[in-house]
Amino acid sequence: MNADEFVKAFNNARDLSELEELAEIGEGLCRNLEGHERGKVLGTLGNIYYALHKLKEAEEAYLDALNIYIKLSQEDESFLPYVVGCLYNLGNLYRISRRYAEAEKAYLDALKLLDDRSDQRLAILAALGTMYARLDMKEHAEKALIEAYSIARERGDTRAMGMLLNNLAVVYQRGGRKREAEMLLKMALEVLEEVGEDLSIAAVLQNLLPYLDEKELKRVMERLESFELPIDLKAKIAYFKARRAEERGEDSARHYMEAACLGFMAYRNFGFQSVNFMHCLDKVIESDSELREDAITLKKLILKYYYGSQKVEIDFNTRVGRMIRAVLDGDDIYDDGVVEDTVRLIAEDLLRAGKSV
Repeated sequence: MNADEFVKAFNNARDLSELEELAEIGEGLCRNLEGHERGKVLGTLGNIYYALHKLKEAEEAYLDALNIYIKLSQEDESFLPYVVGCLYNLGNLYRISRRYAEAEKAYLDALKLLDDRSDQRLAILAALGTMYARLDMKEHAEKALIEAYSIARERGDTRAMGMLLNNLAVVYQRGGRKREAEMLLKMALEVLEEVGEDLSIAAVLQNLLPYLDEKELKRVMERLESFELPIDLKAKIAYFKARRAEERGEDSARHYMEAACLGFMAYRNFGFQSVNFMHCLDKVIESDSELREDAITLKKLILKYYYGSQKVEIDFNTRVGRMIRAVLDGDDIYDDGVVEDTVRLIAEDLLRAGKSV
């Protein structure tokens, strides 16, 4: 297999087992290649490790590829787009690793190498603006997203226009500019309905929920439930349901628990906080729900094994504690649900880290 065949194999890979096999092949290819061919394999190898969530290995591959393309570009500027691509990939990796200063530097270094209206500039500005928005850096986010939208509009990239309007609306919403946010969300929805991409439409509909009357809300919720949604959107919708139930004096604990579990899994898998899952767990703990004990144990597990709190003592005789022990002992959890999925994920992380309880 040569470098181009390796890249093609990655693009056609269908599952994680294929990616694992390709990682071994890529490592072997790298030992026998030089220059641009080696750079192509390393960049693709970084993408494979990124997809496998092996972020240390992905970073090493991206950095090796970057060094190759920096040297090549010093002799031939046609290799500059590859330098930009490596920096963009590193920015994305650092962002999901919550290494935000390094992500920002990688994105900004890439932008310095680009023409004002290149395709790569659009992608990098969109990623940078979205990161700023998640970090609540409103002015920086607004500037980056508006520039990205301008490029997308010039290029007639309808999907990008819709998603950038959506992300800019979120920035305005968090800044209290609700009228402008609602206007942008309706514009985004109109644009994306032309594209017909369910996930993009769902993201906008989720952000529109607070602005809808009861009749519209029922229709939109039914539509959202018909989509195959990513986990971060599911978390946001569950949180909206929890807030709404709480405002009406109804039982909100089940929705808060669902939001907490989905939000934690999104954070663990993708490195960003779709909802404040610890706040959601606190809401369940404050209730008299039968889920209260589960929430207490989950919160302690997250504090100890993900935030490094040494003072937390966990009762493994609780329902969640027993499930953790079962997975660590090689047994399965025979119940299905969002709490059980979260427990499996935590237990698997403990196994990989060699932790015992």
